[in-house]
Amino acid sequence: MKKVILLPISLLILLVGLNVALAIGLGLTYHNLTKEKPILTLEFEKVPNQKQLYIAKISVEDKEDSNRTKIEKMEYKIYGDQWRVDALFVKMKYFANIFGIESKYALDRLEGRYKNINDENSKKHFAHKLEDHKLVDFMSPFVDTTYGSSVYKDIEEGVKYKVFKTPTGLMVREEGRKDLVKEGKDLLKKGEEYLDKGSKYIKDVGSKIKGLFN
Repeated sequence: MKKVILLPISLLILLVGLNVALAIGLGLTYHNLTKEKPILTLEFEKVPNQKQLYIAKISVEDKEDSNRTKIEKMEYKIYGDQWRVDALFVKMKYFANIFGIESKYALDRLEGRYKNINDENSKKHFAHKLEDHKLVDFMSPFVDTTYGSSVYKDIEEGVKYKVFKTPTGLMVREEGRKDLVKEGKDLLKKGEEYLDKGSKYIKDVGSKIKGLFN
């Protein structure tokens, strides 16, 4: 009788354990699939008296990846009205994310880019090698594929462009855009105006209530 009772209890414990393990695995997978890691920050300075010529200043954010070589040079001249960064990726299979195994990458090139295709085909163009590729395929069962990934944006002085590595490629976010700063200041000003109006309203109501008891 005891064995009959213990069997369903054992199965229940096993099922609960499997569900917990599955939930943890899904949680870890979601975290790793949505993880963003900053790798580069770029800023640009226009060269005086030179049309569409900029100095690109690079700051390395990711200094821990042992599969990448060090970028020695931090400033590059580029032509164009846009910038572009290329990287080589070794993408891991999705189940590898459960074990925390992330995609590997190596930065490839930095170059200028023109919005106008005719300018792209006729005007000056510089491309710079950023790193040598030293990606080591030491986990072949987990490797899905290798491919190139790129990001590009319009060049704007005073803006910081932060390039992120994600599990599937590169992406970029902007910091310090003038229009965003202006928008933030406008919102702050409106907030202060609302607070001021609210303060005056509370004082008026308080005065009226006080007058009722005098």
